[in-house]
Amino acid sequence: MSRSYGEAEDYAPSSASPSPKTETTQTELKVQKRMMVYSVNVNLQSKEIESKVTEIIKLAESYGGYALQYSSNGVVQLKIPAEKLKQFLFTLRNQSQNYSEDVSAKDVTEDYTDTEIRMENAQKMRLRLLEVLKAAKTVEEILKVEAELNKVSEAIERWEGRLKYLASSVQLSSVQVRVLQKWEPVVQKEYQPGPLGYPFYWLYLGLGKVKDGIIWMFVQEIPKEKTEIPD
Repeated sequence: MSRSYGEAEDYAPSSASPSPKTETTQTELKVQKRMMVYSVNVNLQSKEIESKVTEIIKLAESYGGYALQYSSNGVVQLKIPAEKLKQFLFTLRNQSQNYSEDVSAKDVTEDYTDTEIRMENAQKMRLRLLEVLKAAKTVEEILKVEAELNKVSEAIERWEGRLKYLASSVQLSSVQVRVLQKWEPVVQKEYQPGPLGYPFYWLYLGLGKVKDGIIWMFVQEIPKEKTEIPD
C-alpha cells in the first residue's frame, strides 16, 4: 500500500510477543512510530531563471513551506511540510519543463527513541540528585552533588535539542530545486522586401547568379592535365 511522504506508521515486531521469562528492554516497551526524513533534489529548465525561482518560492509558501536560501544562478533551498510534499512536487512537475527529481529517505526512528530514553534517564538522575542534595550535610557533599547536577542538566538540554531537531526534520522535508536555462533555437525568417525594396532585391539575386556563372566559366577554362595510359 502506497504512503505519502513523511507519513508515520505503527512499528510492530515480526516475532510473537515475548514469554514472561523473556526480559524486555525499555526500548522494546515503547510504542514506536516510523519516523522518516525526506530529501529531494529537483532539476528543471526555464527560459527565465529569476522569474521561475520567484514562482517556485510562491508555490512552496502556498503549501505551508518556505525558502531557506536562493541564488541568482537558479538554486533554491526549500522546506516543505512532509504531509504536503507529494502534492508540492506534483504541482511543480506539472508547471515545469524537462523536470526530474531524486527522492531519498532516512529512517530516524531508532535515533529518536534512543535519544528520548537517554533524556528520560537523565531526568530521573536529576531527581535522585536533588534528593541527595537535600540530605547533604557538609559543604563538600553539597558541591559534589551540585557538580553532578550541572552535568546532568547539560545532558538533558542536549537530548532535548536533539529531539527537537529530529522532530523538525521529520515534519519539514528538504527540497533543493536547480533551475537551468532553456535555450530556444533561433528560427530565421525569410527576407520579405517592401514595395520599394523589390528592385534591389532582384538585383541582388541577379548579381549572385552572374557571380556563380563567372566562377563556373573560369573553372571550365582551366587546362586539364593529360594522363597517358601505359601500354
